[in-house]
Amino acid sequence: MAKFKTRARAVDMLGRQQIAGVPNAISELFKNAHDAYADNVVVDFFRSDGLFVLRDDGLGMTQDDFENRWLTIGTESKLVSSKGIKQPPIDSSKKKRPIMGEKGIGRLAIAVIGPQVLVLTRARRGNKLSDLVAAFLHWGLFEAPGVNLDQIDIPIAVFPGGTLPTAKEVGLMVSSVRNNVLNLQKDGYLDGKFARRLLTDLENFHLDLSELTGALKTPSLLDDGCGTHFYIMPSNESLVSDLDMDIEGKEASKLRKLLLGFSNTMLPDTKPPVSTAFRYWRTNEQSYDLISEEEFFTPEDFKAIDHYIEGTFDENGQFSGTVSIYGKKKFKHVIPWTKGIGTPISCGSFKIKFGYVQGDRKDTKVPPEDWAMITRKLNLIGGLYIYQDDIRILPYGDYDVDYLGIEKRRSMGIGYYFFSYRRMFGAIELTRAQNSNLVEKAGREGFQENKAFHEFKAVLENFFIQLAADFFREDGKYSDVWIETREEIKRIAQARQRQEKESKKKQREFEIQINTFFEKVKAGLAEKDVIIILDALREQISVATENKDQIALLEAEVNATRELNKVRAKFRIEKPRGIGLTRQLKRDWNAYGLEIERLEKDVFVSTQEKIDSIVNDAIKDLKFALDQKQRVDLLVNDVVVDARNLIQNKIVATREKLVDLDKRFNVLVREISEELEKTVSHIESEVNETDFSDKRKNEIEEYRHRWENQISTQSQKYSEILTHVQAQFENINWYRDEYGYLIGGAEITAALEDEVLALRERADADLELTQLGMALDVVNHEFTNIIRSIRNNLRKLKAWAEANPKLQSVYKDIFDSFAHLDGYLTLFTPLNRRLYRTSINMSGSNIATYLEDLFNERLERHEVTLIVTDTFRRMELVGYPSTFYPVFINLVDNAIFWLKDHSLPREIKLDANGVEFFVSDNGPGISNRDREAIFELGFTRKPGGRGMGLYISREVLKKENFQLRLLDKKGKKDGATFIISPTEIRY
Repeated sequence: MAKFKTRARAVDMLGRQQIAGVPNAISELFKNAHDAYADNVVVDFFRSDGLFVLRDDGLGMTQDDFENRWLTIGTESKLVSSKGIKQPPIDSSKKKRPIMGEKGIGRLAIAVIGPQVLVLTRARRGNKLSDLVAAFLHWGLFEAPGVNLDQIDIPIAVFPGGTLPTAKEVGLMVSSVRNNVLNLQKDGYLDGKFARRLLTDLENFHLDLSELTGALKTPSLLDDGCGTHFYIMPSNESLVSDLDMDIEGKEASKLRKLLLGFSNTMLPDTKPPVSTAFRYWRTNEQSYDLISEEEFFTPEDFKAIDHYIEGTFDENGQFSGTVSIYGKKKFKHVIPWTKGIGTPISCGSFKIKFGYVQGDRKDTKVPPEDWAMITRKLNLIGGLYIYQDDIRILPYGDYDVDYLGIEKRRSMGIGYYFFSYRRMFGAIELTRAQNSNLVEKAGREGFQENKAFHEFKAVLENFFIQLAADFFREDGKYSDVWIETREEIKRIAQARQRQEKESKKKQREFEIQINTFFEKVKAGLAEKDVIIILDALREQISVATENKDQIALLEAEVNATRELNKVRAKFRIEKPRGIGLTRQLKRDWNAYGLEIERLEKDVFVSTQEKIDSIVNDAIKDLKFALDQKQRVDLLVNDVVVDARNLIQNKIVATREKLVDLDKRFNVLVREISEELEKTVSHIESEVNETDFSDKRKNEIEEYRHRWENQISTQSQKYSEILTHVQAQFENINWYRDEYGYLIGGAEITAALEDEVLALRERADADLELTQLGMALDVVNHEFTNIIRSIRNNLRKLKAWAEANPKLQSVYKDIFDSFAHLDGYLTLFTPLNRRLYRTSINMSGSNIATYLEDLFNERLERHEVTLIVTDTFRRMELVGYPSTFYPVFINLVDNAIFWLKDHSLPREIKLDANGVEFFVSDNGPGISNRDREAIFELGFTRKPGGRGMGLYISREVLKKENFQLRLLDKKGKKDGATFIISPTEIRY
């Protein structure tokens, strides 16, 4: 009697050739870990040598399990109705898990990841731990034509529990496979080229498991550890290109898209049975976890959506659930499945939950920052995922897999079909118990396309089409909330944009005025103008006294006073009303106030006194009695005329605004009236043209309701417009403050804008500091790893140098250079706060020595002298070096920069008074305009500067109850002195 024979190629065809790709293979191994009751399954991929390690902490396998289950193709042991080998073990301490893998070929997926694998597994049954079982396979042997399964040797070894095989013991298993290859080649089953490829792979398989396990930590098989570990090398070449794409972050690779969300972590009411990780080691010192829970959608993300839909499809395919539109209203909604005609659907009952975000920024209620964040995530991994018992079914969820035809329909009409995968995220929840007819394909490429799957798809397609029709179309049955809210959002956005545009325009104009003012001050135009006025006055007085003309004398005084007031007015700036000011404009406005006060005191009042003096001296020289009343009348009258002209001009401008507003209102009223009358005339025309004699009662009612709805809709729309206008008029209100100035809507708007601008600037500052901190953390981590790597390699080089005298001089030069660098880096030890968990006592002497060591070369290069007083050296303070040292570094660094182009001598002085520290220099100093600005984030006068140093210094000192301020030199222009003192000292 004849029998089937099994070729080794059957394993390759059932495994590597069945699985769609590396992501599907990894997912299959994740599912095996789930079935083994693992809590964690972790992948580590090392770019340097292509090593791929997958470890879980599940129940593991005994030697009997490994030989009779793992090495048996198509095991039926996971099927409940099995009459073969007994069911796999269950962890009684955990909730029973439904079996994810039932094909008996899951372990063959490893061949897709790489050609050869070392398997380590250790079983736990109850409280008992088994010995470690190890095996080595080269999957290439299963590709060889003509070779039967029983001709392939798979070496297995058993080691004491809690230990790992040594490199030599691993090598023995590899040698066993090498002998198998050589024997098959000798017997003619393998040609030379094929055999050489296998032998090269085997030659390059070297593993030091103890060193690797020490670096990777848990899950571990040492001590009391259990589970199954796979060491695959080399690995599939596509891994590197996929992973580099993910690191760049511009788009998500297929690997990442298919492995993210293996367990359902996005919904708040689910508890994932197993945690997964994929760590990409670009170097041997640093890794990136590409599929952490934070990289996927989280329950927090559902706070950043516009619409939310959840519900259940019952056994007849009917959806019952809730639909929330813009978070305003929850509709209890039902969508029937009419094609079923009451017949139960084959796929069974299931649930759906998903959020939707409007794609256009002007249509969303989500705050801008949150919208940008969720949109970035949606563009990378948005979609509707399918979970069965909280484990993801591939490839659903990837928007490239349009399994419900959502993108296809959207391309036919966005306004009609509405939905897009890239705008939604959520899950369809299935269970093995309820949805047993939905069966995965052997290659893990989705469900088999049986009747159950076709009905499943049809029900969902009908659901999305009807959902769009009911809620997201202009004529939808329940679309009024969506339309009204969307329009309201647009109106508010447009109003905000107009307000921001107008505000920015006024801010720019105000900024130009401020800058022009300071340019005039810097150029000394006020002083020049008053000199011209005084010279002209003296000339006119000279003529008047020569002619003994009292009237000419008085007119000369009036002209001089008038010209002085014109100069005053030229330097006066009026703060714009009704808009907020940025931090910089506020600072400049305050500086303007100080500067105009100085001009008034030192220039304008002084000039007025000179005018009075010149005129009075002239009167004395003329030696005649001047009519003082006439003199006062002339001077006061000139001021009165100017005041009246100013007020009259403002009144005229205000009345013009009122007239313009009245015109605009009348135009609006006329348009509303015309549009309403047009609608009424159209309906009246329809009424007159309609023959009601042949209409049934219900048809007549339909006509009447339609016409009534048209009129009421129009009247409601126009009523809202007029109510809005009325509210605007009511907001035109004001009252006088205690000084007699008006407070009205403009001031309230300006105050609100001020607050918003301040919050935005603070948010931008916080974001910039956060990004800087993250960047520094990455750089620090990379740098630390590089230094560690250099030290390790130097130790290796030393051993070679000792054995090879020719290398000794090279080693010495490299070592000396690195020692210099390492010594320099130790200077930064006090800056690391982690080394100083408690406050320590610091002396000025320590600080000074540190600064001298750090800046010695720069001080010499720029010929700057650092003077340290004895008082500074003796003074002490208690705190974190990581707080205070960077402040002194920043101050001295800035001083050197501004001194380097200054004339000699160049000095920096460190001084103290027993309570306060002083850092002074004799450089160009700091202008009044910049006194407070220098402490703001982003402000700098230094070319290429970031404007962070003094801001961060002040903030970190504030947390330690210290303050940093600039000493007021009261008129002295050169140099700057910074004071560091406790906050309880008030000035």
